[in-house]
Amino acid sequence: MDESKFYAHCLQGDVTAAYEYLRSIQDKNKKYQDLVSKYYHRFFGGKPIYRYKSDDPWIRKVLLAYYQYFTSVLTGKNVKDAETQLVQLLGGLISDQVIFDNLDIIEEKLEILFAEKGYQFLGGVTSPFRGPYIWKTTKKMDFIVELPHEIQEVTVNFLSDFIMQSWLHFATFGEKFAGGWAKADGLYYVDEGPKRKRARLDSSEFQVSYLKHEAQHLSDYSRFPHLQPKDLEYRAKLVELIYEPKPIILLKKFYYEAKNDPNFPHPYSSFVLMTRLSILAFGKEEIQSLEKWKLVEHAQIRDWAWHLYDDHTDQLELSGKGTKGVI
Repeated sequence: MDESKFYAHCLQGDVTAAYEYLRSIQDKNKKYQDLVSKYYHRFFGGKPIYRYKSDDPWIRKVLLAYYQYFTSVLTGKNVKDAETQLVQLLGGLISDQVIFDNLDIIEEKLEILFAEKGYQFLGGVTSPFRGPYIWKTTKKMDFIVELPHEIQEVTVNFLSDFIMQSWLHFATFGEKFAGGWAKADGLYYVDEGPKRKRARLDSSEFQVSYLKHEAQHLSDYSRFPHLQPKDLEYRAKLVELIYEPKPIILLKKFYYEAKNDPNFPHPYSSFVLMTRLSILAFGKEEIQSLEKWKLVEHAQIRDWAWHLYDDHTDQLELSGKGTKGVI
């Protein structure tokens, strides 16, 4: 089985496609047989058993509400209907007197209630679905980050002791998850996950795919405050390619996750990036095979990435500081 292809379906929010791909594999070993069973029981068997990292009855009810929402949207159910059910379940957990029908307001209330229990709660959307991050421990560290044409001084908040890590973590049983994010007050890094997947601070995974990627977001928040996620991700991924010593590692990731759907900022930005690189490298808009990309020199890939980054910056500056994006 090509695990990159399998998890790309999950990243695109389509667990049904991931499951069907998994089932199509012939002569599955025990690892993949177990994976089929796990996905069936969580998403398709009708009686899922969820794991909770808390004994608090109220917290478990909140987590269950989100788990049921994740199960619905990841298996292709109507998103609005799933959000309506989420509002009803969460609304009953935050007040006995006032009826709330807005998820943003509900999650603001949840943030306060979780803080009283010693947790930090970050709600909102990890496109295209809802799904909070809930954790207990935060540690800070400062870094100086080189980006194209500038130097950024950033504070990274290292987060651990999670009890929820949004929908992608749920969709992959913790194998894939958001590694971090950028906010106006600094960067946030998920310092938790399977031990075999934890990155050293001196690795390119941390220094490039996390630190430079998120520092670029921080820079763009200031330069282009209205820029939409798909353009933000496109720019940050180009920065990764500029600095990654072995860019084929990133190209493989972008290749599998690419999807021509602007509603999914990460897959869509990968689609635009791979399409534009294919034009530069092969003279064709169609994304070329990984075997062809393996023959392209690393230095040339970095040069093309820098060219696309500068070209995108010029387009944004021409559009003005209020631009929402150009891809």
